[in-house]
Amino acid sequence: MTLSELNIDEDAFDIFITFNAKEKIEFLSDAMEFGIEAALLKQISSITEDLNRHDELTLPIVSSQDFVSGGYRLCVTTLEGEVQFNSDSPKTIRNFTMKLLMDGLVLLPLNKKKTEMDMYRHFKAYKVLGRANPISLS
Repeated sequence: MTLSELNIDEDAFDIFITFNAKEKIEFLSDAMEFGIEAALLKQISSITEDLNRHDELTLPIVSSQDFVSGGYRLCVTTLEGEVQFNSDSPKTIRNFTMKLLMDGLVLLPLNKKKTEMDMYRHFKAYKVLGRANPISLS
């Protein structure tokens, strides 16, 4: 079959226009050799393989919460194995960090700089090493 004899129906064309240039050339070559249906199935299977490969990549889970303490706002962002504090008051960050330490969370300070996502003036990041028994002052 030659390229001029190739007849692509509307449904196949809708899929065809979503392909990038390499996929279009591969589709046309397969369509001339094996037929339209076989070429579509081959492209769809390669796209699903690519999607499955991307699904295997795990994205870090990030959560962010805002608190108000002593009239100051505190944004606590947790990542996998890391906690970041962002506030207008360094005292608020220090008090919250001490609360976590007293509750038994073992933290190691990280030397990280604040980013454009951190809207408050003061920033502090810690690596979470693990949990221990809570500390009692009595």
